[in-house]
Amino acid sequence: MHVTLLVPIVLLLAVTLSAAEPLPTPRRETFNCTADGSKWPYLVQDSPGPAEGILVNLHGHYSDETQMMTEGIYKDAFGKLRRECLRRNWVYVTAWYGGNTWMGPLGEAGLADLIGVLRKRWPKVPVYLQGGSMGGSSVLVFAVRRPDLIDGVAARCPAGDIAAYYDWALAHAATNATLRSITDAIRIHYTCDGHDLRQELELRSALRHADRLTMPVSLAHGSADTLIPVDWTRQLAERLRALGRRVQYEEVEGGGHDSTVDSVDWPKVLDFLSGK
Repeated sequence: MHVTLLVPIVLLLAVTLSAAEPLPTPRRETFNCTADGSKWPYLVQDSPGPAEGILVNLHGHYSDETQMMTEGIYKDAFGKLRRECLRRNWVYVTAWYGGNTWMGPLGEAGLADLIGVLRKRWPKVPVYLQGGSMGGSSVLVFAVRRPDLIDGVAARCPAGDIAAYYDWALAHAATNATLRSITDAIRIHYTCDGHDLRQELELRSALRHADRLTMPVSLAHGSADTLIPVDWTRQLAERLRALGRRVQYEEVEGGGHDSTVDSVDWPKVLDFLSGK
């Protein structure tokens, strides 16, 4: 009887210890952004064997490239993601993309440069983008702008229509400091070097250019998100389905802005992106 009870306890301890094994220390590197000539940082967790995929994870507003490499936050969402990438022999990259750019012209140019660096180092390996909030919005913008450079996109709590979101956020910015910071950032980065704000907002809307999203698109949003309302993500999922695209949509009923980051079935998401 004691032996029978001991076996599952030993197995449970083994699984727990295995899951708690330290993650490798990421490598910090830089590349030259051709748009402004500056060096941009990024972090790399190498695959333990020959690379079978590259996942680039983009940070949120107010943050930097360290956010998506940090264990423990958002119920250890990124620690779990890093371990899943190791299991799959995927290179895991977290990128700074010019600050709070919301993937304006500078952010787009810099991320294209980074993907070029990664593809040169790991030729013929598929590149996937993932992000939440500003990062989720940005991966959709980049996918619309440069669909030729990526093989799949996962966007959590994104602004599916950045143009409509900017107008909505601007209308609420007077009473919300975060929305005021976001609209200021979008206006600054979308008008750099003389670009027209309204034109850039239109060009970067995933919903308005859904036909350019030819790769698998995974979307997730909380139904009660008050920072980035869910409606545009719902509409984008419907539009992609109507176009016959591969789309995965998860909505967390009653979930707030962080709900789709706090609890993620990473194997399900990454299987979808890679076509498994």
